[in-house]
Amino acid sequence: MTTETPGGDWVEQLVELHVLAENGDADAARAAAEWVEDDPAARAVWASVDEDVAQLRHAAAAEK
Repeated sequence: MTTETPGGDWVEQLVELHVLAENGDADAARAAAEWVEDDPAARAVWASVDEDVAQLRHAAAAEK
């Protein structure tokens, strides 16, 4: 997969891989790692999603 994936929303695909990887899907984690290793745009989006997830987790923990 690349940011040049034809006919698809690559950001949506990357976020889906992130969700799957966060929930223990080793194949998704491997695919994402390979993708972000070779693609600076995907790497930037991955980092942004990581940051968003961390903020959401922090906010949820603070509400408890």
